[in-house]
Amino acid sequence: MLALAAAMVVAVPAGAHRGHDSLSVVTLNGGVVTVSHRFEAHDIEPALAKIAPAAQASLDDPAALAALEAYVARRFVLTVDGRPVALRHVRTDLSHAEVRIDYTGRTSRRAKTVAVRSTVLTDVYRGQVNQVNVRTGNRVQSLTLRGAAQGSVTLG
Repeated sequence: MLALAAAMVVAVPAGAHRGHDSLSVVTLNGGVVTVSHRFEAHDIEPALAKIAPAAQASLDDPAALAALEAYVARRFVLTVDGRPVALRHVRTDLSHAEVRIDYTGRTSRRAKTVAVRSTVLTDVYRGQVNQVNVRTGNRVQSLTLRGAAQGSVTLG
């Protein structure tokens, strides 16, 4: 009886669903901006049904992948010194349990402020949290965005 109770206590945390989150890393280096978005594949694949309704809800479907890349580009807005940064897709890596989508753009060499609005997956998962790390040189500043929140950092 005691063993059964102990097994039930262990099983409860294992069955609990973790929150939904993503990590985006924005790197500014001499006027070049790179943005790398990282998601858990088990969060992205079910979301494809909403993101790419005309495609299969699978990361193996090229149409779903293209829709995902366009979706992320629309829902992640980067502004440097009050000017929007046009980002173009560079690559998508599906080689692990993580989905990594990279974009690049150009900005002024001496950026002073970076503002970010990330609503990626907030229309799919109610509890979605988007963490954004802004890196310049050896300095990293973090933003935690929920819902339609926007955040900004001042570069030093």
